[in-house]
Amino acid sequence: MSKVIDFDPRDFKADKSCENNVIAKYFVTDKDGENVIAYSIGNWNWDWTQICCDKKLEKNTDYVFRFVIVGGYCNTCNETSRFEIVPMPDGSLTDEAYEDRYTYDLAQNRYKPVLCKKTDEGMLRLFEIPFSSFDCEDFRFVFIAMHAVATLYAPKEFSAYADLEDTNFDRLREEINSKNSEDNSANVVMDFTGAHVTRSTVTDLLTMARFGKSENVCIDFTGAVIEDDKPDDIQADADDTGSDDIAVELMDVADN
Repeated sequence: MSKVIDFDPRDFKADKSCENNVIAKYFVTDKDGENVIAYSIGNWNWDWTQICCDKKLEKNTDYVFRFVIVGGYCNTCNETSRFEIVPMPDGSLTDEAYEDRYTYDLAQNRYKPVLCKKTDEGMLRLFEIPFSSFDCEDFRFVFIAMHAVATLYAPKEFSAYADLEDTNFDRLREEINSKNSEDNSANVVMDFTGAHVTRSTVTDLLTMARFGKSENVCIDFTGAVIEDDKPDDIQADADDTGSDDIAVELMDVADN
């Protein structure tokens, strides 16, 4: 039976070997009404952030390290999000010990969590990392973040997350792409700078801008040449919008 080590935010400190650590530790009230400590690491820039904790364990013993992470990913999928276990046979962090570390790539779920849930904060993932101490008792545990904000919490039992909706990165990407499509469809930009445009075309464009479903429409007629329609281009069922109305509309667009 493996011994369990639960992440405790109070045990972890900023790694002094990193010059640009971005961290914050604070209390929040979770969905169960409990006040818990949240440990935020990293930002959306390229500041490499590390927090670490040293522990003395029993030799030749199997362990499981458990933690919850919310966030820790970005839309461009080029974030760094890792967990490392470093055995230190000499009782301190040497170059040799660092080379023998165990690294778990948490970015984009390359290392699979035991559960993945949807919350108001973002995607919540619970990880259980198994390892053996072998003939070593001094260990360092490290969390790394860059180009994404990750918030770490002490884990609860599985039942505490049962009422949350299951999710994964595929669903997350679909939701992000869908939202981006909606945002893009709400904004229409048309550039007619220096173009030759007939009056009937201008009328159609202004009508579309006025009555279309898009929330924001920008039509740029800077330097455009507005030409009269040729007789053959005028449709029999064209509306009765007069040239004066078009001129007023164009002035309004130019003023805005």
